[in-house]
This record gives sequence, C-alpha cells and structure tokens, in this order.
Amino acid sequence: MPVLLALAGLGASLAHAADPPVPAPSPTSAAPSPTAPPTPDANARISELEARLAAIEAAQAAERDAAFMRDAEALAAPAGPPPQQASARASWNAMNPGITAFGDLVGQIGVSPDGVMPGSTVYLRSLELQLRADVDPFAKADAVIAFEQEAPPLDGGPSEGFGAEPEEVYLDLVALPWRLSARVGKFKAPFGIINRTHPHDLPWTDVPEALGLVGDEGYNDTGGTLAWLLPLGRTAVTFTAGAFAGEPFDPDGERAALAGLGRVEVFTNAGNVDVGLGGSVLQDFGTGDPVTGADLTFRWRPNQRNSVVVLAEGFRGKEGDLGGYAALQVQPSRSIYLGFREDVLPAAEDTVDLKHSLFLTYYTSEFLRVRVGGGYAPASQQVDALAQLTFVWGSHPVEPWWVNR
Repeated sequence: MPVLLALAGLGASLAHAADPPVPAPSPTSAAPSPTAPPTPDANARISELEARLAAIEAAQAAERDAAFMRDAEALAAPAGPPPQQASARASWNAMNPGITAFGDLVGQIGVSPDGVMPGSTVYLRSLELQLRADVDPFAKADAVIAFEQEAPPLDGGPSEGFGAEPEEVYLDLVALPWRLSARVGKFKAPFGIINRTHPHDLPWTDVPEALGLVGDEGYNDTGGTLAWLLPLGRTAVTFTAGAFAGEPFDPDGERAALAGLGRVEVFTNAGNVDVGLGGSVLQDFGTGDPVTGADLTFRWRPNQRNSVVVLAEGFRGKEGDLGGYAALQVQPSRSIYLGFREDVLPAAEDTVDLKHSLFLTYYTSEFLRVRVGGGYAPASQQVDALAQLTFVWGSHPVEPWWVNR
C-alpha cells in the first residue's frame, strides 16, 4: 500500500511539473507562445522525479526477488515433525476400533374394547454399543454389547427389566479365494431379511410378530457361515451354508445337537431398480424339524430424496405354523418416510390373524430419528400406538438397505 501511494503521488507530480500552470495574462501583456520551451527550473524538477521513480521501481524488483526466494526455500525445506501431542493422539486412534452407541426410547399405548391397557408406558428399549475394526488385511471384527429391556406386556404384568449380554461378537474373513467369505462367532443368522437386523434399525417401531416362528427373538446363535458369490452380469447369486450350536432350539441344554443353515439369494439391478429374492432353511439336527422362509426385496431409488421399498417375508415354524408380513415404504422427501405393513399372525387351529399398521419416520439427521406408528388387529379389536426416538453417537455405521442416503 505505501508503494502504491508513492507511485500515485509521483505520477501527479510529474504531470504537474510537465504542465505548469500559466498565469492569467494581464490586459496589457501579450499571450505567451504555446511552443515556448520549459524553464530551467522545470527541467531540474522533471529529472529529480524520474530519478525517484527509477529508485522505487528498483526497490520493487528487489522485494519481488526476495519474496520469490523465500517461497522457494520454504517449498524445498523438508516438513518438520508434527507436534508431539497431535502425533500421540493419531497413534492412539489408529489402535482404537470405531465405536457407536445407539439409544432407543419407545412409548406404547394400547386400547382394547375394555379401555386403555395397563401396559401403556414409556421405556428405554435398548442401549447398544457397537465396536468395529480391521484386525488385519484379511479379517474384520465386530461386537455389539446390548443393554436391553423387553417391552412391558400391554395387557399388564411386570417388565423383565434390563439385561446385558454380548449380542453379537464375530469375525469376518474377507480375503478368501474364489469369491468366498466367512463369518465366525456369535451373530444373527442370515435367515431372511429382518432376522439379521437390530430392532432400532428396522423401518418400523416394532418387530413383526411372525419372526417368533424362527426363534424367540429371531435366530441368534454361535457358529459359522461360509458364503460364495456367483456374479452373472447385473445379477448376483449368493449361496450360504452354516453350522450353529443350536441353542435357540435347545435353550435348556438338554441334548448335544447342532443346527444347520442354508440360504440362496438372487439380487439383480436394472437402472434405478434393485430386486432380491431369497430362500432360507434352519435344520435342527436334534429333532429333524426344519424352519423355512422366503423373502422378497424391491427398491426404486431415482435419487437421494425419493424412493419406494417393498419388503415381504413368509415363515413356516417347527410346528408347521405359518406367518409373515408384507410392507411398503415411500420416501416423499429426503427426511420423511411413510410406511404400511400387513402382518399375518399364527393363530390356533391352523388359522391366521391379520394386523394392519402405519408408520411415519422423520430424520433430523443420520444421527437422530423420530418415528410414530400404530396398528389394528381385527380379531382382538385392539389398537396400539407407538412412538420411538433413536439417537446415535460416535462412529456412524452403514445405514440399512431401506434407508436412502
């Protein structure tokens, strides 16, 4: 800025010296000749200003050269070590797994022909801690520690309170040859769709009752699976086989018998449309009674603000009971999801009951979600309403398939 001011002043001085003001002629004097040469004083002033301008230009050139040399030396110099505290913090984080916490708060109210049901209340359904990390280039580890409380019965009775357990602890082997992958540990078996999903990640507030045909809370057991992926262009077929301890079939430990798992899944993509078909079977080698299931997934996703998802599953339990559900979810905007679900519930004497449910979900962000819903069962004439607040903090995992992000 000082240099610019000096140049501006110098230009004004040169203009003033080169074109001095001409005194107004007196009435008796003659007008000066326009071609009269400058006086000696004006020539000296011009020479002085030209010398000052040359000095300023030389000083500017020297400053530019010095700045260029400083920049070149800074670029050529090796980078110094980071501060000791920051370096230590990065080292600590490199050894830590990604940690995520899920809080799931639920309110429920039930209305029967006799009035409001006694189990209408608000409760903390679960607090889950999930830890994920790469063990080495060949394996990844995942653990879910759950502090859970079962929903209080709507028709009354005490709640079972909180229980804590390692819900899932397993190792994924991701670098096997021939498009093979394996999982070993305690985990939710890949039987159908929702059996593999934690309740807070479902697209609805409650868990479809028909899942009880697979296990008391689905099938979660200790064992291992081996999966083979067969790519066929835009279609992929996955074959999965597994062996488990069979604990859900024998909770009291009265016999020694394993359980086997088999699953085939076909997944294809056509532009904005994804379609999946699957079939699963669980075989209890202690009694020979299988549990079977079939599932369908459909998703249309033209962008990150709109989508349509269809989920459907059917189950056949060990005793031959049938049940399932079919659900539709529509996303009209980036943060809002509307859903409808039709449940087919096992009933006595080889019959089934139906339940109709509606759900509305609003995401303030991927870390906070609010959901409300309600259902009506014609057989019992019971209406229930549910509200759910799910909040996530820490390292955010991948969203479920039906969330459009």
